[in-house]
Amino acid sequence: DMVVSEALRKWPPAVVSDRYSNRDYTYDDGAGSRFLIEKGRTIWIPTIAIHNDPKYYPNPDKFDPERFNEQNRPNINLGAYLPFGIGPRNCIGSRLALMEVKSIIYCLLKDFCLEPSEKTEIPLKMSKNLFALQAENGVWLEFKPRKM
Repeated sequence: DMVVSEALRKWPPAVVSDRYSNRDYTYDDGAGSRFLIEKGRTIWIPTIAIHNDPKYYPNPDKFDPERFNEQNRPNINLGAYLPFGIGPRNCIGSRLALMEVKSIIYCLLKDFCLEPSEKTEIPLKMSKNLFALQAENGVWLEFKPRKM
């Protein structure tokens, strides 16, 4: 669970989410800045920026599954973890997606060790795609059978 949660923090399925404003709303950042979000406007929520904000995730560039362990999980601001959105309009398929990912990981790791091949660039260079995170030149893995 911790590895999947951290992977979804670092590489969320969608880098942004959007919401439609159904009424006028004045936003106040608490530091003196205020602005009006008018009814009918689309609001873009930068998931990837929130997931990489050190205010919410210390050392955000580090892949650290331990930030999601039982001891640390209560320290995570639930409004700052948005791999599938949040609230009543979050992704309806999130539970299915998580179950599928965990099942696939189990089935793969039961029989194979996965290692990056020489074709994989480390560190990864991400593409400039605006709507999905993906490695510029792909992620190439070698599947090595486990010895029983």
